[in-house]
Amino acid sequence: MERAAKLTIILGTNGTGKTTLLSNILTQSSQRALIVTPDAAEWLHYPENDLATPDRYNFSGIERHIFNPYGGSLERIAYFSRGILVFDDCRSYLKAATDERIHDILIRRRQRMIDVFAVGHGFNEVPPVFFTFCSDMFLFRTTDNIARRRDCLQKYDELRAVQARVNTKAKTQPHYNEYIKF
Repeated sequence: MERAAKLTIILGTNGTGKTTLLSNILTQSSQRALIVTPDAAEWLHYPENDLATPDRYNFSGIERHIFNPYGGSLERIAYFSRGILVFDDCRSYLKAATDERIHDILIRRRQRMIDVFAVGHGFNEVPPVFFTFCSDMFLFRTTDNIARRRDCLQKYDELRAVQARVNTKAKTQPHYNEYIKF
């Protein structure tokens, strides 16, 4: 049976509900999950996993990995398989010129049996390569200019309309979001 490989992008400014939504998705999933975060003060209710030895990949449930650009995080994350891989606040550690290892993870996510979530504060806070492989998106209130990502966004006109609608509704419902399937 062919496994669908999902790459979900979650966008929204601080306080809109991205972490709450993602936490609910992870908790309700039967898959194990690795949350990659740039900040040791985030996701504290999950154990930290440095992925330093092969046995550290054999966990169940939800664990977090504090991204260290000088400590081999990209090499370690590249070996994760069979679960959900979350890149929280991904622009903090994944720059515009996406590393070859991240690109490989995105391309080979079906073979590795992983679903990927990329979380950012807006369209410009997620590296463009993630939009290339995006299967669905949750859009909360954002303040950035979507036009900067026009060349890499599927359904650009629809997303621009959704962004305007979400931003309007978020004025009275701060956690309002919409789901878009690609």
